[in-house]
Amino acid sequence: MEEDDEEAPEELNTINSSGGFLVVTPDKLSVRYTNVSLHGHDVGVVQANKPTPVKRLLYYFEIYVKDAGAKGQIAIGFTNEGFKMRRQPGWEINNCGYHEDDGLLYQGQGKGDALGPTYTTGDTVGGGINYV
Repeated sequence: MEEDDEEAPEELNTINSSGGFLVVTPDKLSVRYTNVSLHGHDVGVVQANKPTPVKRLLYYFEIYVKDAGAKGQIAIGFTNEGFKMRRQPGWEINNCGYHEDDGLLYQGQGKGDALGPTYTTGDTVGGGINYV
């Protein structure tokens, strides 16, 4: 398969998700967390419908935070197929996550590294991989 032919994620995988997500658009590009977060481990997680393309030198995606909710604990990142869907990206080995509430990048451990600003309602934030 040529690099240009490698399939990239196109939508959210709503079958392999956890927590109180409700798909709010028929095109599977938006989700809303509808549960009340009672503790730090009460998270909703959704993955893309396909893995990140590995034959491309760069891969990038963005999300728009329409409503960060009362606690504003949103994370974006890259996870593997065996990721525990009840954890935020970055809290498990072999994955990473950029967390909205503290602006830290977590890479499989409990301690994050400074990455960027925090983000909230109305912000667009992106994540990428540079395979070079």
